[in-house]
Amino acid sequence: MQDMVERIVEMDKRARELTDEAKKLRVGSEDRLRAKKEALRKGYQNRANDRVELIKKAEVKNAETELKSILEKQKQAQQRLDDRYAEMGDEWVARIVARVTGDEK
Repeated sequence: MQDMVERIVEMDKRARELTDEAKKLRVGSEDRLRAKKEALRKGYQNRANDRVELIKKAEVKNAETELKSILEKQKQAQQRLDDRYAEMGDEWVARIVARVTGDEK
């Protein structure tokens, strides 16, 4: 009988040790999972930030190219207007003066 009680106590002690060990393993696993989750999150965030920077650089380059194109078109339009004014400026001034003074033909 005493032997049986000792065996039960020993089994209970071993069961508690196994339970404690399982708890420690679970806590360790949870910690490793948290660390792995955080590392993945940081990795995803870093890749997303890198991608945003690439897109930003591409958009800035496209905007600069488009601005150069617009400025060139504006410069050409200004040149055409200046050329036309050089050609027709005296006539335009005469017409304006005639309209203002009422001397239109």
